[in-house]
This record gives sequence, C-alpha cells and structure tokens, in this order.
Amino acid sequence: MTDLDIFVKDCKSALKSDDPSAAVAGLVRTAIADPDALDSAFKERITGKSLRDRIVFSDDELTVVQIATVPGLQSPVHNHNMWAVIGVYEGEEYNAFFEEKNGELAQTGEKLLKTGDVAVLAPETIHAINNPIEQKSNAIHVYGGNLVSREGRSMWNPRTKEQEDYEIGQLSEYTKELSGIA
Repeated sequence: MTDLDIFVKDCKSALKSDDPSAAVAGLVRTAIADPDALDSAFKERITGKSLRDRIVFSDDELTVVQIATVPGLQSPVHNHNMWAVIGVYEGEEYNAFFEEKNGELAQTGEKLLKTGDVAVLAPETIHAINNPIEQKSNAIHVYGGNLVSREGRSMWNPRTKEQEDYEIGQLSEYTKELSGIA
C-alpha cells in the first residue's frame, strides 16, 4: 500500500537535491506504478470533491494533490509560478501549453498524458488541462511550492481572455463553466 506520509517525506527530502523536480518525478513514477495502492491511499485522505479538499499536503515548499477529472472537464488557462510534476495513474490528461506575448495568449504546444506517464512542467509554464476520454481520469500532481497561496499566479478569463490574479474559487467556477457542469 502506498503511504502518502512517506511519499511526502521523500518529496521533502528531494527538495534538497540539485534537481528537485527530477527527483520528485522519480518518486511520482514509482507511486503511479501501483495505481490501485495510490488510489486507495488517496481515498483514505481526500475529504471532498473540491480542489482544496484533494490537497493531501501543502506548505510553502511543496503541495501534493490528487486531481480527478470527469469526462469533458476543462480547466481555464493558468500558470503555477513553480515547477510541477504530473503523474497519471488512470485515464488521460491533455495539456495545452501557451505563451503570453503583448497581452495575448498563443498556444505553443500540447501533450497527451496517458496512464503511466509522468511530465515535469517548468515554473514559467502556462497551460490548461482537460479530460478527453469518456471515463474519469486520476493523477497525482506535486508542486514545488504552495499551490493555493503562491504569489504571482495567474489565470485567464475564458470569456474575455484577460489575465487575472489566480483565485482557487474562481478557477473552480471557470472550470465548471468550460466543462458544462452545473
């Protein structure tokens, strides 16, 4: 069985390495190798359905969160201002990558993560995710900082395309709107 307390402790130790995101990526790869155990560990710790409820650890240096995406779920474009490691342990997660130039967003790439895939996102990454398949997808996301309170984070209003300060409640509202969730 996956022990999330040990996983967090190992991630905290990895922060002291020369390349923390690469070290954490190795830990995530090991964790998603046993998806049933990881899923069971998350089910024991998750307190609800909101993003905030799915955070199993967070401090100023590290956040570990379980991301569950229903079919058709789509996030607004956003950044993290910290590195992130994504490990998909069930389903798929499509990432569209963007760059901002002169106040405009332009898509610069994309990556489809499937079960067993791990991706490392650089601190300057701007992206949006969605679930392109007809089943729920599950992933572990590990961030090199506090996901909720990190200074300087942004999201882009899906209607106006204007950059706004990141606010987790508004991000959830935009996600519901983009996903057609009432």
